[in-house]
Amino acid sequence: MAAVAPRTAAAAVAVALAVVGTVAGCSDSSDQSSTSSTSVASTPLNPFEQQRTDGVGALLDELSSVLRTGDRGGVDALIDDAAPQSIIDRMHTVAAAFAPGKNRGRRGGALATTSFSYRVAPSDGPEWQVDPALAAKVDEAGSSDTWVTPVELTYALGGSSTPGLAEPEVTLTETMVFARYGDDWKVLGDASAAVDPRPTTTGPQPPAEVGPWEFTGLAAADVHTAGGTSPVLSYPNTEKAVTRIESILPKAVAAVSKFWGDDWTQKAAIIATGDQNEFSGLTRTAASDTAVAAAATVFSRIDRRTDQVIGQRIVLSPNAVDLSEPALAVVLRHELMHVATRLTTSEISPMWLTEGVPEYVGRSGTYREFVDAAPDLAVEVAAGRVPKKLPVDSDFAVDTDAARVAYQSAWSFAAFIADKYGEPKLKDMYRKMTAAGDTPAMDAAMKTAVGHDKNALVKQWQTWLRVQAR
Repeated sequence: MAAVAPRTAAAAVAVALAVVGTVAGCSDSSDQSSTSSTSVASTPLNPFEQQRTDGVGALLDELSSVLRTGDRGGVDALIDDAAPQSIIDRMHTVAAAFAPGKNRGRRGGALATTSFSYRVAPSDGPEWQVDPALAAKVDEAGSSDTWVTPVELTYALGGSSTPGLAEPEVTLTETMVFARYGDDWKVLGDASAAVDPRPTTTGPQPPAEVGPWEFTGLAAADVHTAGGTSPVLSYPNTEKAVTRIESILPKAVAAVSKFWGDDWTQKAAIIATGDQNEFSGLTRTAASDTAVAAAATVFSRIDRRTDQVIGQRIVLSPNAVDLSEPALAVVLRHELMHVATRLTTSEISPMWLTEGVPEYVGRSGTYREFVDAAPDLAVEVAAGRVPKKLPVDSDFAVDTDAARVAYQSAWSFAAFIADKYGEPKLKDMYRKMTAAGDTPAMDAAMKTAVGHDKNALVKQWQTWLRVQAR
């Protein structure tokens, strides 16, 4: 079934189905750029605030070091005795991802990063308070101060080695709680150990972006692709998928470049998940929305100053573990097309285009007959129910019969353009339409690229479908 992730403020998600023959959706966020033309004047910290910032900053420097080297004992020395077990377990999980020599079997070795550092983040708004019961415990233990503050983790993935992926740095933000004893500070907890002063009427907050080390059993392997190292990260029970990815990935990158050209990174971070919690956490989606998905492409933001996509990842779901090698290759080529086209694809581009073309590239050369690639659409056409128009975005709903037909229709229109006018025209249509600013401009771009307007092309497509579905 098709599954499309909802729009979020910090991620775009393209979800691919586990069922071979249909690949679903790209839900783009608003592009976020680091470009700024505003000059901000800040008020200096008072001595008390500066002491807090300096003390916690020094603690975070130590925490960054012991986590990145996988030093569990060093982690324990920085955690308060009163800290909840949840924060202890979490820090142990993070450290284990970087711990060398830990047996990870066929999936690879410890994760390496080219950077990994915490720091105190700028803060505004009302200050959070420590949970009263926890505050009482540290007061009794002799703590002279507690502080709840946002912190930023800046990192860049390597793989099993550095520089590995050699990606631009990614910044994650979270809330942490600290306790002071004399001149020293300890980690006391995360946001769950604090009281959020914001009114509950604001509604639930969107899921936070997390690093791959937040889940147990992480392993990393390096695969050489045309653009350099593509790290394959994985969790337990994904050995079969990892072996197949290592074999498939270089050819999948080459297939995308053959269609699109080599003006993209030609590498990607792939993460194979072993359970639904890992997949949902890394894609920031509800498990119910992605239960049948095979993969999703996510990113943190787009930096328009440097024309870089920050934190882009292809995340394979547990459903992908048992896919055959040919089926997994379809999924990877589709998702790699999203990686390749991310900078050129605006969020208002229609899904019949942004999903149809990646699916065309993904499935190219993998089927003998139309019905093999679009079984549901073939049934509709054979019954005389030829689509009257290209699917609109609302047709790509989560897990519906109509969504299967929508995705197959999107693929079939791309296949029709390539069949009748050639792949260069299909590529040109994608580039011109996704660069256009609104629907009329996109329609004009379509005519410029292919030589016919949208209405004429839809009529030709309908005729083509009837022939294909015989």
